[in-house]
Amino acid sequence: MRRFLSAALAAAILCAPLASADSLVPFPPQPATVAYPTVEWPETKLPAVEAAIERAFIGKQPTALERLRAVVVIHRGQLIAERYSSGITRDTRLQSWSMAKSFLHAALGLAIEERRINPDTRAPVPEWQKPNDPRRAITIRHLAQMTDGLDFKEDYGDPSAEVMQMLFGEGRGDVGRAAAAALPVAQPGTRWYYSSGSANILSRILRDRLGGGRQYRAFLQDRLFAPLGIKSAIPEFDASGTWIASSYVHATARDFARFGLLYLRGGQWEGRQLIPVDWVNNARHPTAASNSHYGSLFWLNAVDRATGKPAVTDHIPTDTFFARGFGGQLITIIPSRDAVIVMLNAAYTDDIRPIPEYLGTVLNALPPG
Repeated sequence: MRRFLSAALAAAILCAPLASADSLVPFPPQPATVAYPTVEWPETKLPAVEAAIERAFIGKQPTALERLRAVVVIHRGQLIAERYSSGITRDTRLQSWSMAKSFLHAALGLAIEERRINPDTRAPVPEWQKPNDPRRAITIRHLAQMTDGLDFKEDYGDPSAEVMQMLFGEGRGDVGRAAAAALPVAQPGTRWYYSSGSANILSRILRDRLGGGRQYRAFLQDRLFAPLGIKSAIPEFDASGTWIASSYVHATARDFARFGLLYLRGGQWEGRQLIPVDWVNNARHPTAASNSHYGSLFWLNAVDRATGKPAVTDHIPTDTFFARGFGGQLITIIPSRDAVIVMLNAAYTDDIRPIPEYLGTVLNALPPG
């Protein structure tokens, strides 16, 4: 087993200053004259924005955009532009990949609101309960922030890696149990490492708190999808009844946009606070050990304290936070522009630079203010 970080280094990371919740860009309210899209999206098509997204579907494109499947742009609560590739329509379900982790964040928030889960309690994982097991110190919040300190290899090019065995190998029937077998290599809260295993451990905890797989399915449908008018979403479950929340929600681009609008509105929907605003802010508040790249189950474009530059790109504002998945799946949420941009893609390339550049082009086409 690898050594833990030194106490001095751990203290330095934990004590480093972070942006407070008060410094976050406020969530813009839904305009009084615009209905929430619980039934249908209110639409006001803007030709300049439609032209901006059209350019990524016409002619030769960089590898990161040549297999773009869908783009939907929401501004001030209205659908202002959308475009689909050949064979894809507004009714086509597409794969989330790791955007599912952000849906898990919402499910946890609903459970927190109902007092089924306290994010700052120790994670109730059966495999970690021996008296001398250092994993007993891991909290639900540590798992959501990817600072649990577990040795879980997130490498899809290595068939023996924990993530491959969990999703496609021996662990696929009980993904939470497979992930919980990971050993500790750092004290909780001191090391950030992106891990699909952490998400599936959380998902198994939620399954158990809700009473099992059948209740878990009903919870997602009745408490998350139905209130938003999301009708297409299909979350995939393993044989143990755990939602594989690291990777699997199938939904239409418009329904992914509904989810983005929920977070753009700070967890509010039609006058109801569905998810506690503190938990929504937790999603976009930089986790110290991530150098502003990650909040909780969402990616960030916050200013990296090490470089003084945006964590991802200077093409989009630093208050942007993302649900993000393999192959270029994005639900991009920008409070300062009152905008959500959904991009569903099949960009299996290491050079993703054209994607943030494209997002910047779309944002630049929006009306000012």
